[in-house]
Amino acid sequence: MGQKNKDTAILVFSLSAQLEAERKSLFGKRNKNASKGFFDILIKRTHTIASAAHADVVVFDESQQRGKTFGDRYANAFQELFDLGYRKVLSIGNDTPDLTSEVLEQAVDRIQHNDMVVGPSTDGGIYLLGMRREFFNINEFKALPWLQSTLFHTLVNGVFWKKAKTYYFDELSDIDTAHALHQFLYTTEDAILIEFILNHLSFRTNPAFCPKALFHSNKYSYSFQLRGPPAFSVAA
Repeated sequence: MGQKNKDTAILVFSLSAQLEAERKSLFGKRNKNASKGFFDILIKRTHTIASAAHADVVVFDESQQRGKTFGDRYANAFQELFDLGYRKVLSIGNDTPDLTSEVLEQAVDRIQHNDMVVGPSTDGGIYLLGMRREFFNINEFKALPWLQSTLFHTLVNGVFWKKAKTYYFDELSDIDTAHALHQFLYTTEDAILIEFILNHLSFRTNPAFCPKALFHSNKYSYSFQLRGPPAFSVAA
């Protein structure tokens, strides 16, 4: 087991499951409890993955975030951790179920030798961002097109950001819309999330989705009978 990088922090920057469910109707506007349950699973998984990496873990939900815009809140979270003495900050959210502890541990290693590490998401955004304190510029950071499909393109081609020595990870999907949830179900091999999604989707409102969903249901029905409930540990 490797030693912890004491000058490196993993910033889990996300909303609570309740607020995520209010803003993202993954299972329909009338089924917010299902959305909340889904984000509960993702948040617990994120904490487990983060706590397995060799770095301090700091969680910023809406109770700790400061600022009017997403960019303000995100930039301020990075700045707070740098002000605490961390020289490298890696940030992840809660909506990328394919993110693994191996990827995050590799990111911890890569940020020791790069100005920036970036994990692009399939929608043009990012699921992982790491920066060294020497390269962080809060005004340039706030000016990035946050929550837009041009974010990753800007990080690759922006005048300021091209100065960075950057390591890029493979593209992953994040889940912030019902459409993204459906696409995830078509591609994932995650039996726990497949079971949860199938149990909460209304096939009468998504008839075109039913055949593939039934395929997954049959494929995993036997393994579900043998599988116990998932166990999670939340980072302190």
